[in-house]
Amino acid sequence: MSLTTLVTFVEVFNVDINGNKSTKHLLQNGKREADKDVKDSSNTILFNGKNYHYLPFIYQGTTINKSGDNIESNLIMGNHPLSMAKAQQAVVNKYFVEVNVCIMKNDDIDTLANGNQSILTTDTWLAASLSYDPEVVEVLLSSAIDSVGGNVPSLVLTTEVVGKLPVTSDIQNR
Repeated sequence: MSLTTLVTFVEVFNVDINGNKSTKHLLQNGKREADKDVKDSSNTILFNGKNYHYLPFIYQGTTINKSGDNIESNLIMGNHPLSMAKAQQAVVNKYFVEVNVCIMKNDDIDTLANGNQSILTTDTWLAASLSYDPEVVEVLLSSAIDSVGGNVPSLVLTTEVVGKLPVTSDIQNR
């Protein structure tokens, strides 16, 4: 029997109107020293040059229907104030969520098993909705462009983005 260590890295971020990425949370579900505080640096894993902090969660992966227009996933966490606050903040602010599922070395959870070849999947989602009960908080992750729901990230057409814009409604094509 062989043992494979999987760790899921979650980056929650937003992108401003200029395209600048601002990271809000870096989370991982693989390394937790039982005798240390959750915020202790020994409960972090360095991945892609960033320190990911421990938070217990389950990533359910991607579900796609036959027509390919309903792509979604879930992050499931225990219901406590920390996870509820992070989940609510992500949904209310419509943050993006990048998820990397990786194979780590069995004897060293801080190291990818075979370098970048150990990254099994990388998915980028939009935190779409939140549901909870007394035990569990569940964040529904949806594709950033949902053709059925019409949830397309908003873009404002400005002169800086597209060049000169007409200032009258009398537009003729000759």
